[in-house]
Amino acid sequence: MSDQASKERAADGAADALAAVAIIAIVVTAMYVWLSGMPS
Repeated sequence: MSDQASKERAADGAADALAAVAIIAIVVTAMYVWLSGMPS
């Protein structure tokens, strides 16, 4: 495999990982805000 293809695959993997972390962080933050607003 060429060096350029390897770099493109690594960049795609990094973008996918960053997107997954961002989605999980948004969900966790939304759940925290929702649950903190409920009466205890």
